[in-house]
Amino acid sequence: MEPWITHEYTSAGSPFLQPEMPLKTPPGSLPGSPEQGDVSVVLVGEPGAGKSALLNAVRGLSEDDAGSAPVGEPAKPGGPVMYPDLSQPNLMLWKLTLGGEGQHVERWLQEADVFVIVSDGTFGVEHARVAGEARAAGKKIYFARTKADLELHTLKRLMEERYERATAQEALREVCAKSLGAHGLGEPDVFLISGFEPDALDCPRLREVLLQDVKVYERVLKPTLSGFELISEREIAEIQEAYELGGLSEVVTRIQCSLETIWNARLDIAITGESGAGKSTFVNALRGLHNDEEEGAAQTGVTETTVQPTPYSYPGYPNVILWDLPGIGTPNFKADHYLEAVEFSRYDFFVILASERFKENHIRLAQAIVGQGKRFYFVRTKVDNDLASMKRRKNPPGDEEVLEEIRRDSQERLAKAGLENTKVFLLSSFEMDKFDFQTFEETLEQELPSHKRHAFLLSLPNLSMTIIEKKRQLLHQEVWKVALVSSLVAAVPLPGLAFTCDISILLRKLSTYRQDFGLDAASLGRLAERSGKPLEVLRAEVRSPLGRSISRDMVVGLLGKATGTGLVVANFLIHRIPIYGALACGGISFHTTYSMLSHCLEELAADSQRVLMKAFDSEI
Repeated sequence: MEPWITHEYTSAGSPFLQPEMPLKTPPGSLPGSPEQGDVSVVLVGEPGAGKSALLNAVRGLSEDDAGSAPVGEPAKPGGPVMYPDLSQPNLMLWKLTLGGEGQHVERWLQEADVFVIVSDGTFGVEHARVAGEARAAGKKIYFARTKADLELHTLKRLMEERYERATAQEALREVCAKSLGAHGLGEPDVFLISGFEPDALDCPRLREVLLQDVKVYERVLKPTLSGFELISEREIAEIQEAYELGGLSEVVTRIQCSLETIWNARLDIAITGESGAGKSTFVNALRGLHNDEEEGAAQTGVTETTVQPTPYSYPGYPNVILWDLPGIGTPNFKADHYLEAVEFSRYDFFVILASERFKENHIRLAQAIVGQGKRFYFVRTKVDNDLASMKRRKNPPGDEEVLEEIRRDSQERLAKAGLENTKVFLLSSFEMDKFDFQTFEETLEQELPSHKRHAFLLSLPNLSMTIIEKKRQLLHQEVWKVALVSSLVAAVPLPGLAFTCDISILLRKLSTYRQDFGLDAASLGRLAERSGKPLEVLRAEVRSPLGRSISRDMVVGLLGKATGTGLVVANFLIHRIPIYGALACGGISFHTTYSMLSHCLEELAADSQRVLMKAFDSEI
């Protein structure tokens, strides 16, 4: 009897059989390859039902073989434990304890493709409930009666010469099928399993039908690689090398160092130009400060107010620093010795401002910067004043015509000085959402080294939907590393690391998410002042619990509810990172942590977008 693929019920509860899905193999892919898609099979049963023995038998392993599931151990809290098939790369087997702590079957119904419901006796109410819910979710279901060899041995001893093995097996199947029929499940085929004899009874037949499922599903399921290309081949090679050198402890160290390099990257940006070009105002605008009266703002004025290089960090990001440099050509900072006087080597790149035409001082400074091997960017400030001035003419030109003329004149002057192909950005410090600001931000993002690009982008004020979306994408790229580390530290016997350390890693990351999306109290306060909206009005748009407060208990609760793409991601790592099979039994399981972090990231990004729209009453 074939297993059911059911998607709906009649009012009486009887299932309708659905036709097989149409087969469509991705071009260029081979059977059993990760480019096609994996099949996740969940073995679910009560504690002691023989799931581990069945799992080993289906994989052709004995209890003592390397990579086998431990038999007789108590169920661990958390999500299902994964064991990849050793010969079929697209078959992923998961062991789930019915009623186990944190192992609620309902959470995995949408993720798994096939369920094998396991019992070492007759099938009861809980088995029937799981079967019904799996059917309703459109999943294939098989029923496995474990420890059947013990039952048959008992019958043989009792019946003596009257015992016929084939008849006894059929009778045992019938008893199991009737126990399912009593719960409204019809009388399905039941596989009789001997956990100690992998080639005995129905185990080979069960493996065969699972492999047939792989052949069907791998052609129709979305390839596992989709959406996770962000794990580079270089990173995979480094993780594999670390494992070979020092095992899981070395993997933890390498990934933690990689994350710390990104999180602690320092970026020093020099803002310079002639006196009166609006350097201090520009510094405040880049940092999301509305005026120079706000705490930590650079002082502005009609005369030169900066007498020495002055650092201003981005609010909440102490490692991203804008340096307000003294004006070029002032008595103490002549162009010939300017770079030496402001400690040139300190900065990653320079932004040269001009409020009018670029002059000789700007040219000489740019040439000196290029000569010492660093980047610079020209910014023409106060273009809003230029447009306002033109509008006072009798027959004023259009705004785009004026802006194009300013840009062309600037580039021609720079080209004459040997600085052809230099990019010029037209900006207004009072209207940072207009003119060339997005292009300016994108240029910096593209040309910075990767770890400094990360620091720069996250420090930007959340003043456009584009910036919020870029932050979401950027943060998603590191979720797998955070999830992997938080799983590994509980599995690796490192001094001082325990389950609570896992939570501390997640607490730290979730707290930075809230700040990255401008949902902390200080960021919301600055946005309220900038937009003129009451703080409480903006705060009301924050709907996710994490947007308001973060605590250890809250994180534990979120982990308890986490589900989503966990099995898919874990399957992906099996193909890409061969060591992952050794990590399946880690403290906080990888797939649960990954799902929780991903879900929180999406919720906080959505909160940030709603807050921004409310602040300016439009989708910026």
